[in-house]
Amino acid sequence: MSDAGTVYTAAVIGAGKAKDEGFIKGGGHRIGYTHGETYGRNDRTRLVAVADINAENLRAYQESFDLEQGFADYREMLAVVQPDIVSICTYVGLHRQMIVDACRAGVKGIICEKPFLAAPVDLSVVAEAAEASGTKIVVPHMRRYFPAFARAKELYTGGEIGEPLLCIAGIPGWDLSEWGSHWLDMFRFFHDDQPVEWVFGQARVRGQRGYGHAMEEHAVAYFGFVNGGKAILDGGMKMAGEWTMTLVGTTGTIRIRREDELVIQRADGQRTESYTDHPGSSYPAIWNYLLADLITWLDGGEEPMLGLTNMLKTSELNLAAYLSALRGDRIDLPLVSDLSEWPVEVLARRQLSQER
Repeated sequence: MSDAGTVYTAAVIGAGKAKDEGFIKGGGHRIGYTHGETYGRNDRTRLVAVADINAENLRAYQESFDLEQGFADYREMLAVVQPDIVSICTYVGLHRQMIVDACRAGVKGIICEKPFLAAPVDLSVVAEAAEASGTKIVVPHMRRYFPAFARAKELYTGGEIGEPLLCIAGIPGWDLSEWGSHWLDMFRFFHDDQPVEWVFGQARVRGQRGYGHAMEEHAVAYFGFVNGGKAILDGGMKMAGEWTMTLVGTTGTIRIRREDELVIQRADGQRTESYTDHPGSSYPAIWNYLLADLITWLDGGEEPMLGLTNMLKTSELNLAAYLSALRGDRIDLPLVSDLSEWPVEVLARRQLSQER
């Protein structure tokens, strides 16, 4: 247990683009800057180092955060700096080894970007590494902190629209992972993180690549919880308007528009709740909550909702949807698979072989 006044040193693996070129699908974003800024806003953390294989990106990040210590090799950084907390801001295919290396180096806490893990075997490898080292890991599915989503869950599980039946959403132009993993996690959140019993998945995979891996052109995940609730995520197409998620109950619906407005519709009428001006609706606010929860955990508190135990379940669901597409069958959870690579890579190779 740490002293409540401990200032934890932090380091970032994966600085991101040196220049802000806007949000371009396929990779090369600047999420490492979001992590650095979050550490800077908390008086319990101090950013001390960064690692990146790109010299230009590394130099720009050091200048931006006034860091003396920058490394081309993250392993060297772990050995020399010995940070308390490490942010892993790289592509998903690199996560498992970086997590294992950080655990072995004695890192106390890890914030690892999503999608969390690339292969079914990674789930047990990471769980075992964290247990052996005592390292505490959180994954930034931080939309759970948005006031509108928290309120939607309160209404959905509290009987406002009857018994919960179904969560549905579509993601225009995206996949089930780089963006869709957020929505898969939110569907678990709305169902009180009840276990998922089964998953059906289908995917159309062609030659698209991004974020260091094969990406589907269009995919769908349909799954059921032990409490009877179900969910559908359509990756690649939008459903019911732009950026809208719909929760369906036996007596009504809740539509979540953007990430800050609810439209509740029942037989007795419709009403809207807006959280646009709520102080907790900003992105800095939800990142602050995430880091605060990790610090509380490091101080000896309870594991937060974004902790490893819960986030492994979101990653398992994500991977199970792809495995269902790969096998052409329903996947029952917990997931049993010895696949050691990104399932969409296998689907891409299959498609290529069929075209020859």
